[in-house]
Amino acid sequence: MRTFDDVFELGLYSNECCNQELIFDEGDMFGRCPRCQDLCHWVLEAKITRDADLEPALV
Repeated sequence: MRTFDDVFELGLYSNECCNQELIFDEGDMFGRCPRCQDLCHWVLEAKITRDADLEPALV
């Protein structure tokens, strides 16, 4: 995913230029690198699950 692409999945993303990590949510737009401000590629490192998407625990 590149700078200015739409985000399709909530998760922790890292960029390739400066290895910065940011959380982007579905519907966000990938931004420039927060360190060098260049255009960059973002890689999904870890998916994040919202509490509302979890099934209730059986008690």
